[in-house]
Amino acid sequence: MHARTLAQAGNFRLAAQILHISQSALTRSIQALESALGVQLFNRLAQGVELTRFGEAFLPKAHLLLQASDDLNREMKVLTALEQVDLRVSLSTYPYDLHGPEVMTRVASAYPGLQCRLLLGDWRETTAQVLGRDVDLGVGDLAPTAGDPRLETELLGQHAVHFYCRANHPLLGQGELTLADLANAVLVGTRVSVRLGAVLVRLGGRAGTLDETTGDFVPTWEVHTTQATKRMVASSDAIGAAMLQQVRPELDSGSLCLLPVHTPWLRLNYGFIQRRDSAVSAGALAFKAAFRERETALTLHEADLLQRFGRPGLPAP
Repeated sequence: MHARTLAQAGNFRLAAQILHISQSALTRSIQALESALGVQLFNRLAQGVELTRFGEAFLPKAHLLLQASDDLNREMKVLTALEQVDLRVSLSTYPYDLHGPEVMTRVASAYPGLQCRLLLGDWRETTAQVLGRDVDLGVGDLAPTAGDPRLETELLGQHAVHFYCRANHPLLGQGELTLADLANAVLVGTRVSVRLGAVLVRLGGRAGTLDETTGDFVPTWEVHTTQATKRMVASSDAIGAAMLQQVRPELDSGSLCLLPVHTPWLRLNYGFIQRRDSAVSAGALAFKAAFRERETALTLHEADLLQRFGRPGLPAP
């Protein structure tokens, strides 16, 4: 770490300030490292320092070694069941909104010494964060994990998603709608996977487009949270898509209404994502158990909500 900071800062004085150590201590540290390696990593110049060819070869590999060392230390803590080990979980938009904070609160309360970090990512970011060891556990769309031998997954949610709009929207009162009827409506929400994107793009018009690089469907108004989507839909003629549980308060109050369009293909498909070569901590196991409990309750609750808010003539998903 000292060598990397010195290379980035370009001189001993600034590097020592960044590291919160004395300049002499940093000098001794670098000299000891160079002595141990038997090579000179830095050229000392009047204006500062620059990497030698040995230093240029050393730093990238040193970074990998430090990361491996951190991973090893963490693995040992997990395997010895130290409750003080941190828990890092990344969730994509829907599972985050449905369960994330409540599940993390439950786990943190059960393990007072646990340092918890809950991240919100899009459907691709969650898998990338697991692969990069930035988090211990992911909960997101399983499409990016298909066929990757490094990952272990567990399917959790397969939930119907419904289109909704503000009260008194022009589309309401027209009877049962088709996708073509939604073509001129602006769609608000997060980008979704290739799996759904190819179908959603059939909305055409102002709904959104396919990302040419990834194949993701990108709504015309792209946001990252359900709360933002609902607020924008409530104050415009745009439409959104969500599980019934996510819009239940607004459906109860009448500020938002379901659009009577039958979309049995529009379903969430998310689950747990972990690296196969990583140990599972007690905190991660507790998180998974609490998440499964909420998923079971959610499935039952969604069926009840469909009976309450489903419109006549709209087939159950």
